[in-house]
Amino acid sequence: MRKTADVRSITALRDAKAAIAEFREVTSVALSEAQSDVQRTLWWIQNDRRTFWQHELRRREEQVNQARSELYRAKLAAMDDRASCIVERKALEKAERRCEEARQKIEAVKRWARMLEREYMLYRGQVQGLARTVEVDLPRGEAQLEIMMDRLDAYLREQTPPSGRPPSGGSDAPDPKAKGGESA
Repeated sequence: MRKTADVRSITALRDAKAAIAEFREVTSVALSEAQSDVQRTLWWIQNDRRTFWQHELRRREEQVNQARSELYRAKLAAMDDRASCIVERKALEKAERRCEEARQKIEAVKRWARMLEREYMLYRGQVQGLARTVEVDLPRGEAQLEIMMDRLDAYLREQTPPSGRPPSGGSDAPDPKAKGGESA
């Protein structure tokens, strides 16, 4: 004797498939945005900031040279008056400090670029499993659910008597006995 399945609702499978599809979409977008953000930040550090500070170093080195020239001219103009060169000496010291600051910024940019590149590689390794699940496993699961729903639909059509009424337990309609507990 052939046993029949007690299929109450295919809607639950449809809901599960929709939830998986939504999760896949949200996760895929989140992974893409995260990767894009990291790549944009990496580019900003490696290119924009490095270029900015290299240009700034050249500009500050020119300021140091200009301050040296002004100090030299001030020394020549006031051979016996040492006090008149104080402003120029302070300007030169300030320009040299600013130049050193630019060198430190260049080194910091290089250090941060290396560190961010390493962290990005570690991140990619960590999310590779999730990305594979989102790209391969979830679509496979959705396809399996679709096959299950098709088979259950075919089964229910096969079990439906010619009168058009589904057999007991085979419809998506709620069981009247299950409403509010036990009936008398």
